[in-house]
Amino acid sequence: MFHYVKPEMHQWALKINVPDASVSKTLTVSGESTVSEVTVKLVELLGNLKNWSRYSLWCTDKKTWLIAPRATLNTYGLDAGNKVIFTTTSKKLSIQLPDRTRLDLEKADFSNTLFSVVCSICRDLRVRHPEELSLLRCAKEEDLKDARNVTARRTFRVRKANKPKIKKETGSSQNSVNNTGFEVNGDTLSPHGSVANVTQLTPDEIDHIDIKEGKTMDERALMNAGWLDSSKSLMEQDVQEGDMLLLRFKYFAFLDLNKQRDESRINALYHQSVRSVLSEDVVPTEAECLEFAALQFAVEQAVRNPPKLARAISPGKDDLDSALADLEVSLGTNDPDLDKLNNSVLPNYNRELQANLKFKKPNRFFFFAKPKVHKFTFRDTTMSFYKDSAGSGPPDFVQDLKDCTIVPQVDIKKTKYILHIKPPGGKEYLVLFGDKEEFCTWTAACRLASKGKPISDSTYDSEIEIVKTMCNMQEHSQTLKLNRNKRAPVNTDDIKTEDFVSARIGRKYRPEQLANLILDAHNVLPRRDYTATELRVNYILKWERLMDFGMSYFIVKFDKSKKEELLGIARTHMVKIDLSPPHDVLKTWHWTSLQSWNVNWEVKKLTFNVDGDSHTFECMSSEIKIVHEYIGGYIFLTLRKETDTELDKEMFYKLTGGWQ
Repeated sequence: MFHYVKPEMHQWALKINVPDASVSKTLTVSGESTVSEVTVKLVELLGNLKNWSRYSLWCTDKKTWLIAPRATLNTYGLDAGNKVIFTTTSKKLSIQLPDRTRLDLEKADFSNTLFSVVCSICRDLRVRHPEELSLLRCAKEEDLKDARNVTARRTFRVRKANKPKIKKETGSSQNSVNNTGFEVNGDTLSPHGSVANVTQLTPDEIDHIDIKEGKTMDERALMNAGWLDSSKSLMEQDVQEGDMLLLRFKYFAFLDLNKQRDESRINALYHQSVRSVLSEDVVPTEAECLEFAALQFAVEQAVRNPPKLARAISPGKDDLDSALADLEVSLGTNDPDLDKLNNSVLPNYNRELQANLKFKKPNRFFFFAKPKVHKFTFRDTTMSFYKDSAGSGPPDFVQDLKDCTIVPQVDIKKTKYILHIKPPGGKEYLVLFGDKEEFCTWTAACRLASKGKPISDSTYDSEIEIVKTMCNMQEHSQTLKLNRNKRAPVNTDDIKTEDFVSARIGRKYRPEQLANLILDAHNVLPRRDYTATELRVNYILKWERLMDFGMSYFIVKFDKSKKEELLGIARTHMVKIDLSPPHDVLKTWHWTSLQSWNVNWEVKKLTFNVDGDSHTFECMSSEIKIVHEYIGGYIFLTLRKETDTELDKEMFYKLTGGWQ
């Protein structure tokens, strides 16, 4: 009779280093040894030197946590040649918040996924919808010179020997809001069950950290290489204990922005929007810059001198009306009182514009040619014009304004009302208007059409009011200049203009002139006691209306193209842009038309299908995984509903994680 004899397992020596105990232990293991068995043997050899409950095995050369207790060493592909350490999963980490506050985490989880870490931080900061945020490495000067350097580890190490002494900001009461705008329990937070200090960085400390902001579109594309992978742990991405990372809004699709429940979230988003305007990630007009500066100045005034009492409800306005006003803000529209919007009306589905306007098209003598008068009509998202003023026969020119760039140009003093229209990949042409009323109605229609909304949309009337506000700002500004001596005396030396406007606007005026312009714009704002949160919300809503809002850039090379181009990813669409100035838009793809996308991880190329057409590109400025995560992230955000009570993490990982 034959008896089966189980062959002996091949055993080998596994050396494990324990840095916190300054010792190394060698265990005899086999490929079938489980992680839990190896951990128990190691702890028995180490003894009761300390509590090992927060420790796990980390393979340094494979950059992998051995945390699945039932997984074998063969599952992780380990052998005697691998380097393994036994280290704590909770480490110190510094997070710079959007308002430049530093959050010092004592026990950040370096073994969990980045998305879980962000969710924990946002939960303790009382910031809802953590899927809109992520962690970013600090960009340095050398990172903006070469795309290959950006993907390397370049976080700022907080060295205690060089860290200046910082005065800790203490809260005045429990469950209060400190001067940073984040809700805290007293003066400390408890991310991941640990104690963390919230401190405000001084300008010198910010310069010491050496955080850079991209000045050109290609530099901004290089900075996007610093986003961390949401599906990997901090340790797997070469983040070390004591490093500093930036917590920023990554996706610019904000769900249910509520003034009552989102004070911390609004504060963080406001500070990020201010940096976006000042660094010209978006490029507003000069009038819009002054309006942004006026709102920012109003926020600072409201923080210094908050309203003593809440605003009384106006006669005839009950709690239901107030709730509807908050709902209007959460849906992304303006405060009706602040922007003086009309009462909502039913949309006119047969609405059409007709007028005799001057048209100027590009030609050899573009700047010298005299504009000609034509009859224009506007219906849905299409503008047409006829060569004769009678408008007989078929139109001579038809332009669908969807995805077109619309730039208004107003000069009240010279009575100039001009609209610059630039189709994607086409040449710019001008439409000239005779008066302000005509300019506002047509500009509002064109702005809506560029976003894919027809003129019959219910927001058309409110869009007209927005354009009128821009024109009125210039009128009031000129009036205030004539009557500046009647204005209440304000010390303009207290206004640091570089903190309110971009360098482009700052170079056009002397500081005292610019300070007066900011005060003039501030005087134009409605005279009402608004809280700082309400003013921040209106700043954010105005920021969202800018043309290039929420665009994240990457340098890519399509398979059928011979040169590199820019790929812009936004909340509703994706665009291909010429890398050379003036950065013409070559092609636009909307998420609603996206059929599929996938990544070939071997060659690191992404392929997406839109309306039956396939497009493939490789990313030259960052890892292709970052682009893939951006696309999946925005798709995930479009699937959210306000009625959702819990975040679907599984779906988020499915759309953004990919397979490598």
